[in-house]
Amino acid sequence: MFVVTYDRAVGYHPVEPPARHVWVRATGEHGQPVPGVVVAWQHAPLHNVGGSAWQALVATTPFDDALVVRWFDASRLVELRDASPGP
Repeated sequence: MFVVTYDRAVGYHPVEPPARHVWVRATGEHGQPVPGVVVAWQHAPLHNVGGSAWQALVATTPFDDALVVRWFDASRLVELRDASPGP
């Protein structure tokens, strides 16, 4: 995905946004977080009282040889700062 910006001195040129790596929290108490990459953001059309007003389209690999791309509530995402999910 590229974003096109305009600079008067240079003209139009594409700028690739940085990938945002995240941990996706499991919905159950015993599930493990899954690493993912945010592809896009949107306002949530409807959200629960405890949920976020934003949703992220996230690509995850929850199983070997599987790629899942789906919308997650932003409250389930944790920014990836290191390689381990931690507490």
